[in-house]
Amino acid sequence: MKPESSSVLVPSDQRNPVYQISTLQALVMGNFYGCLEVQDLLTHGNTGLGTFDAVDGELVVIDGHCYRIVKGGKAIEARPHDTTPFASVAFLDEETNDSLRFDALTSIDALRHALDEYLENRGPNNMYVMRVDGYFHFVAARTELRQQEPFKPFAEVLQTDEDRFRFNSIHGTLVCFYFPKYLDGVNTPGWHFHFIDDARKVGGHVFDLHLVSGRAIINKTDRFVLDLPHNRAFQEAALDQASKDEIRQIEQGAGD
Repeated sequence: MKPESSSVLVPSDQRNPVYQISTLQALVMGNFYGCLEVQDLLTHGNTGLGTFDAVDGELVVIDGHCYRIVKGGKAIEARPHDTTPFASVAFLDEETNDSLRFDALTSIDALRHALDEYLENRGPNNMYVMRVDGYFHFVAARTELRQQEPFKPFAEVLQTDEDRFRFNSIHGTLVCFYFPKYLDGVNTPGWHFHFIDDARKVGGHVFDLHLVSGRAIINKTDRFVLDLPHNRAFQEAALDQASKDEIRQIEQGAGD
């Protein structure tokens, strides 16, 4: 039987990958040691999310710039030599990717449902990076406060040092990644959302929203590049023992 033309694999140098530093299991277990500089992270993508050394704020990459979200949701552009222990980035541009329009999505679950419907036709076993530019009735978000050694597991950080806030009537952008279920633990399975406003003044990890209207650009990719930390904490960690519940808690937060 002649194979379908879509089954032919395009050479890797022609395929835009998702790049990731470290694994979510390592972050869950308290490996908060920055191991990649922001200036190097940005060579792998113009759109992304993650955190900083000592989980000192949520990380948002948009339009090739990297921002740190600190207490109260304030966004500060990261310095080139700031480091990250965990982040995912990819290149996203309007010319070569799909676009969608959304109206009146009143919760983050409604947005996930709309995106899952999109995946039914595109394939749930690939990775996707997306940005949604729009107007929001509200965005409920969080960040984390800087930790001190010895680092505790991330679930405990969320119990003691999670800072939540809400932005009302705001124009901004969601940075979104989708990882399939078989990569559970390497990253969060399903959709993961960070936010930054148009003025690049506020943002955070999103746990609820009401999108009035917006336009999405989506890149589907079948290529994943993973770099591993060289620090002792990573080499000695029993990563297979990372709790599934704690992995999901990173997405949902302590208050959900």
